[in-house]
Amino acid sequence: MLTIIVPVYNEEKAIEHFHRQITAVMDGSAIPYTILYIDDGSRDATRAALERLGVPFIFHDRNMGYGAAIKSGIMNSTGDLIAIIDCDNTYDPAEIPKLYAEMASCDMAVGKRPRRHGIRNWSKAFLCAFASYAVSYPIPDLNSGLRIFRREIALRLFKTLPNGFSLTSTITLGALYTPYRVRFVPISYGMRTGRSKIRPFDAFVNFLMLIVRTVILFSPLKFFLPVAGIFGVIGMGFLIRDIFDRDVAQASLLMIINAVILLTIGLLAEAIRCKD
Repeated sequence: MLTIIVPVYNEEKAIEHFHRQITAVMDGSAIPYTILYIDDGSRDATRAALERLGVPFIFHDRNMGYGAAIKSGIMNSTGDLIAIIDCDNTYDPAEIPKLYAEMASCDMAVGKRPRRHGIRNWSKAFLCAFASYAVSYPIPDLNSGLRIFRREIALRLFKTLPNGFSLTSTITLGALYTPYRVRFVPISYGMRTGRSKIRPFDAFVNFLMLIVRTVILFSPLKFFLPVAGIFGVIGMGFLIRDIFDRDVAQASLLMIINAVILLTIGLLAEAIRCKD
């Protein structure tokens, strides 16, 4: 059984067309499915549209965030497999059966969107590169909003999943760390209906902090070792200069001491992680 979770927030203009589209696709497949909409405190007529359609949905009294909506859907899902998809026309429901077919040999099938140009996509490429380093695995699309995964993955990582847009990035990194079998499948990607709720700069900072937090949580030495190395190299460079000048400054010694402290923190964090 596949539970399709659709988070919605102020999507009154898109919801009815999307529902007709996705039910046509799923009814034409041989996949046993159910659709669960999560209205995350919409202030427009989204809830009225869902009531007219007569579909199962959960309503949040206030806007709690994209991740919170997905988590509500996970806790109320009935299937062993979970799909998530936005209803703003960016993702084509026809891609769901293709991702579902991949689940016979993997634990998470992520829709890989085509690469686009522009500053925003450069920042995404940087984050993907950093995330790939963190998990030692190439990640072509870190935060795709169309994917299918086993419910057990979400439940295992549930405490680490945030309430914001970074839920998709967190579950990708968490699944690769655990490790589960993650496959990236090329999909189409269109123009959204309505305005995006994501603010690019805030999203970049939040995603970067998320990756750092996740690296420290799952593989702390991958964060602390390079940082300690940078402090150590700079401190040793200053120390060698000071020795030649016959005047050892406090700055060089502090840099070396900081390097030792950071390395020690990383080793302790790694030991705690391995023990857990």
